[in-house]
Amino acid sequence: MTHNTPNNTQYTHSPLRHVLRGLVAGAARRGSHLRGDRRGASAILGTMLAFALVVSLVAMVQVSAVPAWNQQTEFEHLTAVETDFAAFDESVAKAVDGRQTRATLDAGVDYPTRALFVSPAAGSGSLRTTDPATARISGAVATGKTGTYWDGSEHAFDTQQFVYRPDYRYLQSEPSLVHEGTAQYTAYGGGGEVGATQSLVDGTKISLVFLEGDIDTATSEATTFGVVPLSAGTDYITVTDSGTPITISVPTRLSEDTWRDLLADEPNVRSIDYATGADSNTLTVELAPGKTYDLRLSRVGIDTPGALQPPAYIVDVEGDNAVLPPGATHRAVVEVRDAQNNPVPNAVVKASPGLTAESGRIVARDTGTVSTVTDSDGRATFVYTAPGSIDGVVNDEFDVVVKDDGGATVDRVTFDVQLREGGVTDPLRGLVAAIDDPGFVYADVDGNGEFDGADYRVNNTGTRGDVTYDAGTDRLVVPPSTGTIVSDRDVTLAGDGVSLHVDVVATGSNSRVDVDAGSGSLAAVGVSVTSVSGKDITVTAGDEIDLSGASITQGSKDSLSIEAGGDITLDNAGVTVAQDSNSLRIVSTNGFVSARSADISGKGDVRIDGADGVDLAGAGLSGVKDNGALDVVSARGGVNLNGVVMLGDGDIVVDAEGNVFVVGANIASTKTDVVITSDSGMVSGREAAISAEDDVTITAAVRIYLPDSSIEDEDTPELNAPEKEV
Repeated sequence: MTHNTPNNTQYTHSPLRHVLRGLVAGAARRGSHLRGDRRGASAILGTMLAFALVVSLVAMVQVSAVPAWNQQTEFEHLTAVETDFAAFDESVAKAVDGRQTRATLDAGVDYPTRALFVSPAAGSGSLRTTDPATARISGAVATGKTGTYWDGSEHAFDTQQFVYRPDYRYLQSEPSLVHEGTAQYTAYGGGGEVGATQSLVDGTKISLVFLEGDIDTATSEATTFGVVPLSAGTDYITVTDSGTPITISVPTRLSEDTWRDLLADEPNVRSIDYATGADSNTLTVELAPGKTYDLRLSRVGIDTPGALQPPAYIVDVEGDNAVLPPGATHRAVVEVRDAQNNPVPNAVVKASPGLTAESGRIVARDTGTVSTVTDSDGRATFVYTAPGSIDGVVNDEFDVVVKDDGGATVDRVTFDVQLREGGVTDPLRGLVAAIDDPGFVYADVDGNGEFDGADYRVNNTGTRGDVTYDAGTDRLVVPPSTGTIVSDRDVTLAGDGVSLHVDVVATGSNSRVDVDAGSGSLAAVGVSVTSVSGKDITVTAGDEIDLSGASITQGSKDSLSIEAGGDITLDNAGVTVAQDSNSLRIVSTNGFVSARSADISGKGDVRIDGADGVDLAGAGLSGVKDNGALDVVSARGGVNLNGVVMLGDGDIVVDAEGNVFVVGANIASTKTDVVITSDSGMVSGREAAISAEDDVTITAAVRIYLPDSSIEDEDTPELNAPEKEV
């Protein structure tokens, strides 16, 4: 009986099977037309010939078509596993941000089963982490607290690579999928590389991810493994060079040509060096000097339980250089960081007692003893209690150390505390350390703070009422016994360095005050320098100037200028220009300006310029007459305006090379514009209030981050940055 196949029947066999079925059916039909023959050999021979044809066709397909089909299967598997590898890269990025995830790689390829044909068993793939190699960073100098650790010396880090290699039988190439932490790509046996990406250098951002794991397995199954943050690089540190360019070396198997292509459009990559090695090669990148970079380091574990990184150093976050009355309590906060500059929780920290006869008591806030462990942010808080009574002024200090698992000290930070009678708002007087007082002004020839050896008395050489003390090429010391210097004419204090321990008052209408430390440093802590109704006040030094707690007042007629080649310290100081249209300038041409909690006001142009950075945390600044400009600038560093109150009736301009921080800041121009610029960093801070009568313009090279802040002008504030969150 003949069976007709319905039209809607779906054949599930391969096309080749249909061809073979047709050949056999055709041979059968041809046989049905032959007349019966008593000789059965012809039918048997025809059947054998048909069978031989089928076998030949099967063999031909097995030899030629099946390998091509299996090669296509392997290619499709490679495409799928490259997608898995891209997902693994995303898991690494999440671990850098502190999130633990899992990744899956379909290690082996499954070849489909085909009737009549032979297919190989499922293939396997190998997953392994390479032996550790060394990455290095040298020449990086950090700004702020981390500068004690990132001081330009070389830092070395172990890192590994993660490699997946499928065991293909038909693809001509031998692909390997590689993740190096700073680069990922697919490499082929013939030397070609495709899909390479890098995260090492992106403008002024430098990011290094160090991989760590112990994987060496071959399997045909899909494999899932953990991707764990061992040291999450949530914070960037700001670094620059100190004359020698920053260099970064990383181990790599990616070719030199590919690296040069990846870094070709990075303007801050000054040069590239590539050295070949037995196990891996070394790429060395030299960065353009004289710039500020944001450096982020992270360590990511692959299929590892995630051991905490050991502590590498400790920094003071809050509480150093405090001034306390008797019996007061004071909070000191430390942070412990690992080699990647990230916080270390549960690190053991311990405070030492003070080092003076009148030392206060120091304990951890949470334990009430000298020892505690850091919290989840790597921080610990200690409470210092000053003694109930002191004799005059006492300089105290205490250390906080961080210990390793064996109890050995890893690093320490020292807190300085000044104890004195009276309230904390009283002027700090006579606190320049170890100044001998022979009863007259003298030249400290050897600069040891004592009147001895070749030191000599310096007399007042002023004429016609002028007061002039000049030590020439030696350091001038004006000790407390000199008493307040008062003159209705000019006052000049000069030397190659000046230590001033008395107040200076110029009362005349044409009086000038000139304190000139030459190429040396100037220390005038807690003193008062006043021109009641006279002309310029100039304070200059080729090196550092320390005016902590001082009061510098220009009463009328002319300008006030404080200029140093090195750092300028004005913490808790008052600097005032009282009359209209006169300028106030505080300029460090090659250093840092610190004026934390200072009161700086003028009625003309006010300019604060620190080449290496400006710190005005908690300060009050004003320039409220005749539309005078209020400028805070830094050519090489950043600006800290956390908690600042800045009020002007002219333009307010903040222009920094590095980051600008405005946490809780209040910045307002009542008549014109506010312009805040970070040339290579970010503008960042919560709960800031920024307003202008005309325009507010905020520009950052990297990011504007101002959540919970108020930004207002006459129209719509202009915010310019690749990333914005306001």
